[in-house]
Amino acid sequence: MTENTAAVAGAERERYVDAVRKGLSEVLNKDVAEAAEGVRLFDELGLDSSSALELLITIEEILDVQFDAEELEMTHFETVGSLADFVAAEAGA
Repeated sequence: MTENTAAVAGAERERYVDAVRKGLSEVLNKDVAEAAEGVRLFDELGLDSSSALELLITIEEILDVQFDAEELEMTHFETVGSLADFVAAEAGA
């Protein structure tokens, strides 16, 4: 991977992390724009099962993508970063 390719991949990943943060801010009605990727969604941010579904719908709208609900696992919702990884994989990044 060249330095330029790595920069593009990093920028693309940041796009998904930002979408997760933006979605969380909207769903939780609090600013989490600076939340680190290791922040735990349920334990630290107060996400629950109903807000998790709302979060996915919000992220779909932000990125104009559709997620396969059958691919969802609780491990995807552990942290900001793990959800961003799932979103990136589903969006075909």
